[in-house]
Amino acid sequence: MKAIFALAAAILLAGAAAGGGPALRGVFALQGAVAKTSAYLVADRAGADPLAQRFDLWMTPLGSGAAISSYETDMTKLVHVLIVSDDFSVFIHDHPEIAPGGHFVFEQRLPKLGLYHVYADGRPEGDGQQVFRFDLQAGAPAASTAPPRDLGERSATCLVDGYAVTLSTLALKAGSESTIEVHIRRDGRPATDLHPYLTALAHAVFINAEDLTYVHVHPLPLGAGHEMAGMEGMQGMHGMESMASPAPGATIAPDMALHVSVLEPGTYKLWFQFAGGSAVHVAQFALTAEKELH
Repeated sequence: MKAIFALAAAILLAGAAAGGGPALRGVFALQGAVAKTSAYLVADRAGADPLAQRFDLWMTPLGSGAAISSYETDMTKLVHVLIVSDDFSVFIHDHPEIAPGGHFVFEQRLPKLGLYHVYADGRPEGDGQQVFRFDLQAGAPAASTAPPRDLGERSATCLVDGYAVTLSTLALKAGSESTIEVHIRRDGRPATDLHPYLTALAHAVFINAEDLTYVHVHPLPLGAGHEMAGMEGMQGMHGMESMASPAPGATIAPDMALHVSVLEPGTYKLWFQFAGGSAVHVAQFALTAEKELH
């Protein structure tokens, strides 16, 4: 009992020291994995603007209030923070730097008031990938019914910033690996101005629209992935991806393949981020995962 009270006190003190507000405890959100750490987030307004938020994020070992200070580098970053509005209309991908004491402190202006889901995706040393979700209300809760989630992208082609991103399928196989070919075109032709984004060909974030669980994968060159992907199992594509990582500044081919495994049936929102020209672009899709009948 004393240990429980000591842990609670440490958490409260850490939250108060970080930003003065209450510390939110994260919900483990990575499909197919087990929580080996805990995570906390303090969110405060950064000044008078209600849309400007100051975040303080940290992870701790299970049963401890001490912030972890050692992380493995993943795609050149120690932690990936993704902020998604509850209606799925807003998607932000950020990479805060670690501060002394193991805290990631950063500011972000949200595009609108409402309910947000903040995902912290990091690899504490020796614990593997850990992903936590925090539910954050920016401004007063809406009095009316929350807007439905934006899942209308039922076309296999998404037009964004002059690019046409086409998926070979909008169907996933729940419980086993699915391969999705991705083709990026510009002006009706294969795009020739694509570059690596954080050393990967692109980044693909899948969120289950029902329970908000999370899958984050990176494509491999088309035709070079199935055997490589199978070597790492359910979620661990990172080792194989690094073997196929293009050189910084290189031009990459517009045809690639996502090897993705989701555990749960249902509808998934996909945000596909890629670097084209001098900017990063986000193509959005809605996919359906069904259990295979044997």
